[in-house]
Amino acid sequence: MLARLNRGATVGAIVVLLTAVLSPVIAAPASAHEAATAPTPTSTTEAGPTRPFGSHLVELAAGAALPPGGVAAADADTAAAYTAWKAKYVKAGCGTGRYYVDASSSTGSMVVSEGQGYGMVVTALLAGHDPSARAVFDGLFRYVDDHPSEVDPELMAWHQKPDCTSIPGDAGSATDGDLDIAFALLLADTQWGSAGAVDYAAEAATLIAAIERSEFNPSTHLPLLGDWPAPGDGYWFATRTSDLMIDHFRAFGDATGDPFWSDAIAAAGSLITTMQATHAPATGLLPDFVVGTDTATPAPAPPQFLEAATDGDFSWNACRTPWRLASAAMIAGDAVSLAAADRMRDWVVQATTGDPAAVRAGYRLDGTPLVAYGDQAFLAPMAAVAAPHLDRQAWVDRAWSTLRSAPSGGYYADSIRLQVMLLVSGNSWLPSAEPVTGVDRIGGADRFAVSAAVSAANFAPATDTVYVASGEVFPDALSASAAAGAAGGPVLLVLKNGIPAPVAAELTRLGPQHIVVLGGPNTVSAAVVDALRGYAGDVRRIGGADRFAVSAAVSADAFDPGLERVYVASGEVFPDALSGSAAAGHAGAPVLLVGKDGIPPAIDAELRRLDPGGIVLLGGTNSVSAATASALAAFGPVTRVTGADRYTVAAAVSARAFPAAAHGTVFVASGQTFPDALSGAAAAIGRAAPVLLVARDTLPGSVASELDRLAPQRIVLLGGPDSVSGAVATALATHLSP
Repeated sequence: MLARLNRGATVGAIVVLLTAVLSPVIAAPASAHEAATAPTPTSTTEAGPTRPFGSHLVELAAGAALPPGGVAAADADTAAAYTAWKAKYVKAGCGTGRYYVDASSSTGSMVVSEGQGYGMVVTALLAGHDPSARAVFDGLFRYVDDHPSEVDPELMAWHQKPDCTSIPGDAGSATDGDLDIAFALLLADTQWGSAGAVDYAAEAATLIAAIERSEFNPSTHLPLLGDWPAPGDGYWFATRTSDLMIDHFRAFGDATGDPFWSDAIAAAGSLITTMQATHAPATGLLPDFVVGTDTATPAPAPPQFLEAATDGDFSWNACRTPWRLASAAMIAGDAVSLAAADRMRDWVVQATTGDPAAVRAGYRLDGTPLVAYGDQAFLAPMAAVAAPHLDRQAWVDRAWSTLRSAPSGGYYADSIRLQVMLLVSGNSWLPSAEPVTGVDRIGGADRFAVSAAVSAANFAPATDTVYVASGEVFPDALSASAAAGAAGGPVLLVLKNGIPAPVAAELTRLGPQHIVVLGGPNTVSAAVVDALRGYAGDVRRIGGADRFAVSAAVSADAFDPGLERVYVASGEVFPDALSGSAAAGHAGAPVLLVGKDGIPPAIDAELRRLDPGGIVLLGGTNSVSAATASALAAFGPVTRVTGADRYTVAAAVSARAFPAAAHGTVFVASGQTFPDALSGAAAAIGRAAPVLLVARDTLPGSVASELDRLAPQRIVLLGGPDSVSGAVATALATHLSP
């Protein structure tokens, strides 16, 4: 795996480049261990990153939990964790221009290939935040290149001593390290291109070929433990479950076009499914090692198979599998990984009674704890395992709170924690994923088809809960979007007496466990409710005497007391509630409806139950009177968000709820009709995005200004040209981030 300088580069150019990149580094002999200080190299002057950290140009799979505390806060937490991690573990040494991840706090070795892989992945993803990211990445790779495996020299020897040398006779590879190194090289090629000192694409191709040749069993298509197992020995039909990195296999297939990687994805998915069903049906936990992979009955490895008495338990290797499964589900859209992650998620939330701090550092596959203490290496992946679903937002938020403030747990725990934070904050991505940019219209033949199309574009199959509301009248449905967002599901529209064909097809695709019907039989008939039972095992109606009672009942069903805030809007006109729904859902709050001149009894009772810290009142006094605002103040401080018209109110709501600029995605809908925004708000909540309103033929100035402030890379336009004209779509495109 000789590091390649691109053809055509002159020796003089190479010297100049290395001098510029590595000037702060004190040179030392390649065999000497240099000073263990965090590097601060100058950045290269080559191409800047195409996916800078925090840009969120690549969206996670639909329906994922939101970045805890909001996008900007989660990015800041992740950047701070990276800064601390880099200062503690990334060292300059073992040769000029070389960097290594110091693993000595968690292992018996100074460097392990796993750590170099972690470092390269993390550094590539933090490009744009860390100006020295490319220089450090190249230095980490040069270290890798200096330490070839003694079995297949295109792979890395799995560990090195403090004198920077590998150990003869124990210098084979470890598959997990090489998988991450190859994945990181693909990330680097996407970030910076391959025209610099290191040809990332060529190096990745060479390494991927070596991984397939020497670290995968040719008959099972499953990862070997390294390049050292041989046919006939006790390790040839064994694998490490944390090496089943389906997102990496997908990336390798995308990069090479080699069908082997499709076989590897299928084999990994089959093994995961079999092991969960056979050995951990109640927990979904996977063991550190699996043996008998050539049989129909693979099994957990026996004690002391390779490393410890816990080799057949969910222990210090398998602790990474929840994170790896979540990553494959969220950045590669892998359905098998999603199902496997869901099984683990459901168990861990129940086993800990919803408290991530109760996660223990190891379990039998039946869920019996191995020890009485916890560790970030186990907690962090269990935060990730819930992240593919918005309906587990509370668990993700609680776990994040622990992660962001956790003291250092050593190289291993801190490295896993940082990579989980990158995933959950929306800063991990597949190298082949195209950035989502431009104006994307989601239209359809009618409002029902639009609601189905919005759902299909934003929610994955096996979504737990779907909300169904009338597409003919708006009042009962106005509170739906915030509640659907809290449940991580879409809002689909139906007729009073029928389920339109596009909606029926979308329900079949989603395959939900639960359907919540909003409004009484005068809005959605009993016959439609009966028909909906053909799509989900649990169908229930939330009704009430009027629109206000329905609003209160929806809130009571979806939200717990003690919220930081609630949103209140008119139940007599629809625009303010629609623009407020995305903001409310983003804050984990309901939308409650009131009359212009009074608080209905059902809403009064619900406000008393919720006991909010404050109330955000949407719209001016023509929508909700000053007297009603004064009455609301009895339940908490009232902040009114108003404007000259519905468009200005929507812009003001966005500015208040989404203060950070450079927002990835913004949803835009008609402010003159309700259905498209109703369906779109639930999808916007899942994307942590605002909803802005426009007229059919006009982009209001207040909305244009808010778009300029948000600087989105993508605008999702809801509805066809009859709702929002082509001229407005063209005007919207002029407000995209350059």
